[in-house]
Amino acid sequence: MSDPNNHDNTTAESWRAAQEWERSFWLRDQKNMRKYGKNLIWKLLALFGRVDRYRGDDRNRWWKEQFENYKFLPPTAENVIEVGCGPYTNMRLIRHVCKPLHLFLSDPLIRTYIHFPMTFVREIYQNAGCMLDDHPIEELPFAEKYFDLVVMINVLDHVRDARLCMKNVARIVKPGGILIIAQDLTNEANRQRTPQDFRTGHPITLDAEWFKPYLNAFDPLLSKIVPVSADWERELHYGTMIFSGKKKQLT
Repeated sequence: MSDPNNHDNTTAESWRAAQEWERSFWLRDQKNMRKYGKNLIWKLLALFGRVDRYRGDDRNRWWKEQFENYKFLPPTAENVIEVGCGPYTNMRLIRHVCKPLHLFLSDPLIRTYIHFPMTFVREIYQNAGCMLDDHPIEELPFAEKYFDLVVMINVLDHVRDARLCMKNVARIVKPGGILIIAQDLTNEANRQRTPQDFRTGHPITLDAEWFKPYLNAFDPLLSKIVPVSADWERELHYGTMIFSGKKKQLT
């Protein structure tokens, strides 16, 4: 029997439409940030320490707060990947707590994002500080049990097959490695209130129960459901899942 609260896969055509929606959204965001010489003003403010050196934020600071500033992470991790990293990434903040020795940034649109000025993604790529991957999560090319830290924050609503994505992400975490995952949660009532344009960009909707079988392979380090805030798409989500866990050792 299908679960009406979860729409965990979509067609290839719908996925391509979602990716185009995402690409257009961030290109508009960049255009707005460049208006009226705001990038130049930002650079001047950054010189005096008034603002961060990088422009753009996709709730990354909010996610950091929900993950309690990532204080559960070790000071270094050898192989690290953020899948669905977006243009501004959570790794730009995580790296202050846990330094990645080999960093991979993975997103189907990463070749677009590396051209966004004054971003962490662009700078670290130009300085040969990371490796890029533009595969969909369903097709991640990495070896099994390769990564010490895998980060996937609010990504699954944009994918084609959430089940395959979760299997792939769990597959690449090594035993003893850490998974950081978060997702805005949606039930059928939320879905019915979702405008069609937003639904185009977010074809996948999942509730908290959907994740349980996939997270059983991890010993929790942090696990909670954050109630939806009044100022974040209150009609579209009922809460946000926050989870970090260490992959269980093979017996």
